Amino acid sequence: MTFRDIFSVLNFSAFRPEPDDASSGWRRRFPRQKTVLLSLGRALVAWRGVLRNGHLGEGDIYRGEPKEVLAQIALNLKDAADDGWCAVSLNTRYVISLETNLSRRPGSEEIIKTNPRSVLGARYERGKRYAVTHSPETNSSILLACDEEYLRKLESSLREVGLPVGRVCCGTYVLLRHALTHTNTTKGGEKPASYFYIICCQGSVCALVQDLDRWMELRSRTDVYEEEENPALELLAPFKLRIPPAVEIIVVCDHPFPGMIQGIERIFVGHKITDLSQPDLLWTLTAQN
Repeated sequence: MTFRDIFSVLNFSAFRPEPDDASSGWRRRFPRQKTVLLSLGRALVAWRGVLRNGHLGEGDIYRGEPKEVLAQIALNLKDAADDGWCAVSLNTRYVISLETNLSRRPGSEEIIKTNPRSVLGARYERGKRYAVTHSPETNSSILLACDEEYLRKLESSLREVGLPVGRVCCGTYVLLRHALTHTNTTKGGEKPASYFYIICCQGSVCALVQDLDRWMELRSRTDVYEEEENPALELLAPFKLRIPPAVEIIVVCDHPFPGMIQGIERIFVGHKITDLSQPDLLWTLTAQN
């Protein structure tokens, strides 16, 4: 046994998850270490540092093709992270859909990450990475699918500039799960509730209709808007005729977006609107979980 082995036991590092163990929380893997959080769109790169005390540090936003931007800012990112470790939120090249009758075997939400065929059956497609969230009340599930080849190229590009990837997630999917948790729809036995969820993240939009705890309709599109909210509002407008007046609207954006809320109020007149958006919400959720 070497001194390093003994020291790793004495300072408890031997008992921590490996840095690339995506099944474990970010803070558990990198206690008292600086890391970097990245958010990538079709023509956008945003980043934020996580300090050794777990608080968010500096960051910036760049317009341009991600591979080119990352090559230009790699030195800044490596300076902001011990050993270069980063988490990536993908905001393009993914599909979120509503599925029924997927396997509910114990632990299936984790199993799908390593053995998706066992959960998806005939719906499984080779060359995809998946995540799933099951409704606790019905046989519906929210399914996230990302292109495996694109993710491998992205991870390779980041490694080439000295940024090993500790986690890849989808910002819209993260915020949708946050909204569902906030409204207690992950717990059985509650009084059935109806909501219309609107998720906006780095230009992507997802809308989910819930009727008495039943997930009825989901629409998701990437690269819908940039700095102007009208394209997103046009996507949401058709739901006006399908949402009863008593249904509460839950809005979650990756950062406060006043123009979006005002536009939703104009379309869905008379509905109660709850805005769960907070400054740095996506960064905070990624760094804490």
